[in-house]
Amino acid sequence: MTKEEYKEMCRSHSLTIISDTKAVCSERGYQSVVQYAGKKTVSLSLPTGKDDDKTYKNELKAKLKENFGKNASAAWGDGYVTIFLDSKKIPDIYCQGVIPALDTLKGIGFTVPDRCSVCGGSGCDVAIPRGAAYAPVHRSCLEKGVTGAQEKADKNIEQGSYLLGALGALLGAIVGIIPSMLTIIAAERIYVYLFAVIPICSYFGYKLLRGKMTKVALVFTIVFSILGVYLLNFIVNLYYIADYYEIGVGTALGLLPYMIADPEMWLEITKTSDFLLCLVFVALGFFLTWGRISRTAKSDVKDASELLGSAIPYSFGTTQSFAYDPADYIPDAPAGDGDGEEASNNSPEE
Repeated sequence: MTKEEYKEMCRSHSLTIISDTKAVCSERGYQSVVQYAGKKTVSLSLPTGKDDDKTYKNELKAKLKENFGKNASAAWGDGYVTIFLDSKKIPDIYCQGVIPALDTLKGIGFTVPDRCSVCGGSGCDVAIPRGAAYAPVHRSCLEKGVTGAQEKADKNIEQGSYLLGALGALLGAIVGIIPSMLTIIAAERIYVYLFAVIPICSYFGYKLLRGKMTKVALVFTIVFSILGVYLLNFIVNLYYIADYYEIGVGTALGLLPYMIADPEMWLEITKTSDFLLCLVFVALGFFLTWGRISRTAKSDVKDASELLGSAIPYSFGTTQSFAYDPADYIPDAPAGDGDGEEASNNSPEE
């Protein structure tokens, strides 16, 4: 099946088209996502309740094998189930694939929970993306989420403090260097992923002390993460000094303020290969955690608004009338082993 054939199928059966590869159908009492997942695969995804995989997994696998041979398989994700259908082996993918798959789910007693993922109440009127599927929710809950995020952002801008945020970023960076300091001293090894902890701790330190969540938060996070690397080198050098001269840790730490106040010490540390290596690792830490440390108060408002914008109408138990005779479908030759264990939003295109 080509992408154009997929879109024509969606139009001919009045599916709600979300994108070039995704559409929503209301059929057999289910609202499900029908997705183009490659030239040989169309997937069908529905939201699930807690422990549904334990309840229905084995029976669904057996029934799909009975009804489709090896032309269909099921995989379970976090809050959704996906059925993969072989569009090359199934002539009419909607009438002989999608609908029979939904009938298979209905036959084993599978139900989509009519519970709002925000408040847990029933009577949902819209659905939002959840993994590969669309989960029911109240529009009013989404609107409250946008309002709440906006109010929280406004409060932070009014009451937040750059000074307290800077102090928090500093304290966070100090906490963040502890794992690296321990591994360098105890194991004499530098672990690159531990340096990703430094910007994360600095960012959350800024946030914890109620720093104003603007783009300045990112600037402080970067600055104090780099200062944390200097501090890490100061402390490690002090440890080696204490060990070499056999002086106590307290005595060695008493030298720290003098080292920090000495510009030449900063210059000497900057020139060392270990410091440059640490900076490279911290830069990698920035890369690994950028999605988190670059968030501002407006980010939460934007996310809540985009989630509301992605909502589609939802009606529990809605059906579309469509004639289908199970006798019309005879499974073709094997197309796979049907043993999918974990779902993904897309099956690889071949």
